[in-house]
Amino acid sequence: MEKVGVVFSNLGTPDSTSPKDVARYLREFLMDPHVITIPWPIRFLLVNGIIAPFRSKKSAKAYEKIWTPEGSPLRTWTLKTAKDLQASLGEKYKVSVAMRYGQPSYEQAKEELKDCEKVILFQQYPQFADSTTTTGEEHFNKVFDGIKTEIISPYYDHQAFNEAYVSFLKKELETVEYDHLLMSFHGLPEDHLRKADPSKSHCLKVSNCCEKAQGDVLDKCYRAQCMASAKNLAQGLDLTTESYSVSFQSRLGRQKWIEPYTEDMYGELVRRGVKKLAVICPGFSVDGLETLEEIAMEGKHTFLEQGGEEFHYLPCLNNDPGWVAACAAIIQRA
Repeated sequence: MEKVGVVFSNLGTPDSTSPKDVARYLREFLMDPHVITIPWPIRFLLVNGIIAPFRSKKSAKAYEKIWTPEGSPLRTWTLKTAKDLQASLGEKYKVSVAMRYGQPSYEQAKEELKDCEKVILFQQYPQFADSTTTTGEEHFNKVFDGIKTEIISPYYDHQAFNEAYVSFLKKELETVEYDHLLMSFHGLPEDHLRKADPSKSHCLKVSNCCEKAQGDVLDKCYRAQCMASAKNLAQGLDLTTESYSVSFQSRLGRQKWIEPYTEDMYGELVRRGVKKLAVICPGFSVDGLETLEEIAMEGKHTFLEQGGEEFHYLPCLNNDPGWVAACAAIIQRA
């Protein structure tokens, strides 16, 4: 039987919590021109002279807070989900995990899938962004050059994804008391949105631009896709517009990033009378540093310090059976 290979890809993670390994990961990640878009010489000096040497120690301590006996949560959850996905897809498919940065690599996946007649790339990013989707696609095409391939598009509006996520969240929300739901997506510099705008005249230049985005603009607009994701989830959960908010986290540097910022929303929500807050991160398929440390730990501390009474972080889909089934459906449709 000819097999179909599946590269089940995620962003990546350091090999350990040592500052040396974290610095190596940061250099590989931040030297990508799709991540930091400034010219190479300046980027090289910034990453290797400032960010990696100084941020690695702080980041290493953050990773220590979430590291498990199995290692990196992001890698662990991705591997577990891939294993369950393999069982769901059956013998016709062969699933291999690959990280855009770090291990296991795309080259390792290519070796594992060398007996497959076709290889599908399935990146675990619901929404499009050059710094995740595009760089992954380009690296995949380079590594798998000469092999029959197919790439699955961002799935923020895929019925299987939304149904699986809504079902998962309904179960999770039954276990907590909350009076507001915050949907925190990973942030991006505003310049990334403008660069990805095919018309160069829409993103952040038109009133309510994300609500008006369609066609090629919507296909490339990260913020518009985040807003669409939030709307789909809110409708599935029967939320009113007053009972949920959208924000963006994980800023780096002094550039202006997509607003509102998650770190500022905690105090704003308290001032609006929110006492019991539930938080989800719909831009992440599995839990990692940005969800477990930045939101579940630091976010909770900030919200309670600002006057909130209860903070509930709801986990990512990880290897939820409904999500595994949705992944299988998306792949089989491809």
